[in-house]
Amino acid sequence: MEQIDLTTPLAVDPRTSTFFKVRKLVFDWEGSLIFIRLSDGSVYREFYYTGQEATDLMVLLNKANLSTNSLHKRVLNKLIADGKLTGTVNGSPD
Repeated sequence: MEQIDLTTPLAVDPRTSTFFKVRKLVFDWEGSLIFIRLSDGSVYREFYYTGQEATDLMVLLNKANLSTNSLHKRVLNKLIADGKLTGTVNGSPD
């Protein structure tokens, strides 16, 4: 499964994570909301896109050719591009 390997480990509580995988991805077309939950198995991070930004991203992902870049890889790269996390995406799609 693809994951983001963090450039700098993220400390949450006393726990530290060096990577995250997409664990939940929700597209709410009516509410113009994207919900993303990442986890390493014990540490969770949640991100939201709302309004027109969410709608535009959902349309883009809906039309994407996922045979070249998986949905998870696209989501992880979007989080990196938006500065929400720093790291590199590694692994193969499941």
